[in-house]
Amino acid sequence: MKKILFTVCLLLSCVIVSMAQGDSYKIEGRLDNSVNGKLLLVASTENGMVDIGEATVANGVFEFTGRMPEVTLAYLMPTKKNAILAALMLENANYTIAVGSNELIVEGGGEAQKIWKEFNDLDKYLAQSGQQLQAQARANPAQAQKLEQEFKKIAARMEAEELALLKKYNDTYVAAYVIAAKLPQTLDETKLAERYEILGEKAKATPFGKQIATELEKIQKIAIGAIAPNFSAALSDGGVLSLHETNAKVKVIDFWASWCGPCRRENVNLIKIYKRFRPKGLEIISVSIDDNKQAWLAAIGQDGCNWKNVSDLKGQRSEIAAEYCVKGIPCTFILDEENRIVAKNLRGRDLEKKIDEMLKKKKE
Repeated sequence: MKKILFTVCLLLSCVIVSMAQGDSYKIEGRLDNSVNGKLLLVASTENGMVDIGEATVANGVFEFTGRMPEVTLAYLMPTKKNAILAALMLENANYTIAVGSNELIVEGGGEAQKIWKEFNDLDKYLAQSGQQLQAQARANPAQAQKLEQEFKKIAARMEAEELALLKKYNDTYVAAYVIAAKLPQTLDETKLAERYEILGEKAKATPFGKQIATELEKIQKIAIGAIAPNFSAALSDGGVLSLHETNAKVKVIDFWASWCGPCRRENVNLIKIYKRFRPKGLEIISVSIDDNKQAWLAAIGQDGCNWKNVSDLKGQRSEIAAEYCVKGIPCTFILDEENRIVAKNLRGRDLEKKIDEMLKKKKE
């Protein structure tokens, strides 16, 4: 009987130890021996960046321990939070961080970290391929166009492989993060919608899944075929303009700024286009994302932009630009008489051809 009780107790203690090990995380790190000070472990949450740990570095060695209720993207940062030293998919598992050739290397971790590595390997291969091809193009400029085409093929292949991984790991935190991380520039509304539909319900419920849904909703409001969001803003020469109350057969919304060189150069084309098509029913509405009124007004005068110019003078925090998901300038939206978005981001000759085509249709 005692032997049985001893065996049961031994089994129970093994289970308890196993549970304890799987219910916490441990991050062991080794930097250069001369490194001392403090490091922070910072988690990316729905409420922003949250400090979840602090460790003292002594002779390059540090350690973080704790518990995570679920997988969370975390960053290793100096106490000033002025740099990201390493990133990891943090869950209750053991990690090691060591110095690599030009970055800190994260090893170990749980399933999420392993999945993320598969995605990271694709990104690294694409970046390395780009660097190699750029070096070849610099060494042999005559081959630049051919090398550019080669890079596009590699990029398309990497995109296809990433899509396959998203389908494989569709209901994971990592999949949602990978999509959300490319929101600012890489994904248009079609690709974003396609990838969001791949995600499972658990992935959609993560903070990154919710972020994607919010962004997709915003993008769909400015998709081709949608009615352009209305806005009102102060005109450069006084008064207030309302987009929907502005009557024209064709409207071009042009996002620009006085400090944007490409925008200022494009104004030359807009002057020519406006002169040609204004009598036929074109109106241009330039929305500046300046925050300096004097600089904005001076640029209008210098460039001769004698169409409708508006700005909320909030610079990069422009609410109009945010509503139109403007990520870079110059940026254009072409609207019909009913304020329906017909085309986006056309400039120069392409913009001129589109306006000509729309006005000709109005005559038919």
